[in-house]
Amino acid sequence: MRVMIVEDERPTLDLMQRLVVRHPALEVTGAFTRPHEALDRFAELKPEVAFLDVEMPKMGGIELAQKLKEIDEELLVVFTTAYPNYAVDAFRVNAVDYLLKPVTPEDLERVVVRLERNREMRAALKPPAPAAEPSIRCLGTFEARRADGTLMNWPTRKTEELFAYFLAYPNRLTDKWTLADLLWPDLEETRSLHNLHNTIYRLKKALKEADISIELNHTNEGYVFAASPGLSDLGQLGGFLAREARVDGPNAAEAERLFRAYQGPLYGGKDYSWSASRASEAAGQYASLARMLAVWQEEKGDLASAKETLRRYLIQAPLDEQMHEKLLRMFAAAGEKASYLRHFDAYERLLADELDLAPSAELREWARQMR
Repeated sequence: MRVMIVEDERPTLDLMQRLVVRHPALEVTGAFTRPHEALDRFAELKPEVAFLDVEMPKMGGIELAQKLKEIDEELLVVFTTAYPNYAVDAFRVNAVDYLLKPVTPEDLERVVVRLERNREMRAALKPPAPAAEPSIRCLGTFEARRADGTLMNWPTRKTEELFAYFLAYPNRLTDKWTLADLLWPDLEETRSLHNLHNTIYRLKKALKEADISIELNHTNEGYVFAASPGLSDLGQLGGFLAREARVDGPNAAEAERLFRAYQGPLYGGKDYSWSASRASEAAGQYASLARMLAVWQEEKGDLASAKETLRRYLIQAPLDEQMHEKLLRMFAAAGEKASYLRHFDAYERLLADELDLAPSAELREWARQMR
């Protein structure tokens, strides 16, 4: 894989370049200390992977990654940082991983495994263009794409919110007065009901023009939005968990695809008055999928993948104490002292800062023995 490295400190850049050159699966096509120079040379060099320092003057790694992905959305990004708090920002731009400095050969090997798996998965899952079916993403963002793959624009914010509600609660009758009160709580009933009828019309028209086939049926009591689980990533996640009790060989590829497709909270954290409980439910579904996937990977002896699943999950749910402990126990069982201590220290700080708590006595004792 062709690699670009951007680090503003020359000694760190030289170290990263030596590590990458020594790896048989990687080839350095460009190494830069100035982000703007890397951006200017990107189209010429055509790297498949970019290792980017997060903390750089004038243009940080997060901003640089966004600009590079505007040129090539298939670019695989890995961030390097001295501060683990940047991890959440890293995954907001769909980074493959992030590395804490100083980077070791073992760290790089772990990332290369993920890069190769990510590239293989993209190749296997890449749909024909244009896409045969529209794609609606709800987890980490809220966007709908027309059948030709172009991004859909909503006529009004209330039209978008109404569609979000129907996607969150499909295939059930919702009273029209309930919908009117949810979207226009400050208006009197007749006015809010009039607004609802207009918004329903706009929604149907927008979906029809986008060639998104749905059924939105009206009864005397209210509306029923009929949707298959495959219409959105939210529906696919719920549908998988409804029919599968565990991850195993036949469904493992789908489980991993759904797990990696999750990019954050429902609708990107949009503050709809009605969405908090549904967002919590979606986060719980993601946690269930992560546990199922990690258990299967561990059972089949793929401990590296199990640990990566837990790491990626904890980026999205950093306060899940049970999953932190599971990952730490895996580090301890494998004798990975450096990984254990690095994760333990970050976990200890997080608990103290966010919850005013400390890790369990057992985990603290293991850390003491490893130092």
